[in-house]
Amino acid sequence: MGYSLWLLPPSNSKIASSLISAIKCLGCSFAPHITLASKISLSISVENIKASLNLYFAKNSLPTIHINTLDTGSQFFKRIFLRCEKTDSLVSLARFSKQAYIGNNEDTDDDWTNDYDPHISLIYAEKQNCNDQELISRIDTSTLIDKTWQGGKIQLVDTTGELSEWKTVLEFDIPNSD
Repeated sequence: MGYSLWLLPPSNSKIASSLISAIKCLGCSFAPHITLASKISLSISVENIKASLNLYFAKNSLPTIHINTLDTGSQFFKRIFLRCEKTDSLVSLARFSKQAYIGNNEDTDDDWTNDYDPHISLIYAEKQNCNDQELISRIDTSTLIDKTWQGGKIQLVDTTGELSEWKTVLEFDIPNSD
């Protein structure tokens, strides 16, 4: 599968604690994140990725994340998730990430922006393995819905293999994050 580039909330923030609690109460143990890009070639230098992101953050505003709603879906990685607003700063960072690390020039199209669906997964599961309403009843949505953060941290994760084999190969705080 390659690398995935994730945006996480600031480590010591209330929203990070709330997201970690929600994910744990559903029996999962992954970091709360918004995927910026996936299927990044393992041949790309980790140091080059870090350097280009530092340049990006030196020239662009911090990504603003606003959580809108709790939702369910039929995809394994979008079973129960929080839908996030497509803020200009988040779309800009995701577009940069795709263009810089995947080299996909179609990302300048309006179609890409329309299709981009920023979200934070709370559980990875197949539909037949989930009782959505029972699981949702465990989540304290008052600590999640309508919450906002700026900046955060970036993780580059090797998502080759099974979930249990995924490993973080780069992690750094975005400068000047709230």
